[in-house]
Amino acid sequence: MNGSAEARARRGALRCLRAEAAGFAHRGAPAPALAPTDVAVPAGRTLAVTGPNGSGKSTLALLLAGLRGPTTGRVVAGTPLAAGLRRPDRPPHRWRADELVDRIGTVFQHPEHQFLTGRVRDELALGPLRAGAAGADAHRRAEELMDRLGLAGLADANPFTLSGGQQRRLSVATALATRPSVLVLDEPTFGQDRDTWGELVALLAEQQDGDRALVLVTHDPAVVAALADDVLELRASPAPVPA
Repeated sequence: MNGSAEARARRGALRCLRAEAAGFAHRGAPAPALAPTDVAVPAGRTLAVTGPNGSGKSTLALLLAGLRGPTTGRVVAGTPLAAGLRRPDRPPHRWRADELVDRIGTVFQHPEHQFLTGRVRDELALGPLRAGAAGADAHRRAEELMDRLGLAGLADANPFTLSGGQQRRLSVATALATRPSVLVLDEPTFGQDRDTWGELVALLAEQQDGDRALVLVTHDPAVVAALADDVLELRASPAPVPA
């Protein structure tokens, strides 16, 4: 992990996000997708969310990313993240898209669900352009990320034609492209070989410098060992008792 322990602890006093008994239940479902959960996401630290399938890891990621509102409890944005908003008291899922884009970057569990353009290079430039970056700066950032993640030869390819591992790297790159204050990444290293895994982990480690917060949903213990400052282990919701 990057940075001294003292500096990282000092930055961690600033809470980017916190979930307060935040849970989610689909209408009519016999058990909640996420039981009420408390967790803090401090600035300058990396939180790994672990646990078995069905424990609500991906649901928690969507709540923290502002892409879904909790059905119980709440998610609150701290001062570093909410600064500059017209309504800083609103929870992240009530923010406008242009407010969310450069504050919280997200990698979905299924990366193909987040692609919006027909070319890899355009996909990487889209976020920075929406966040107000100049065209040249957006495309330069896209080129840098493609080089780092082995996607340069696929710059003109349609994202939907990439392999699963390539799509995963592209989704991580799109989350990084806007340099958001918080990164919420669902299984960011899934489908990678040793070399691409190492480059992804190195790139994520670089994001730990400064005040950026990372949330990593993962089954990969090597990622937890390499990057995590804090670990939240979720448990599967118990099956309902038949009446």
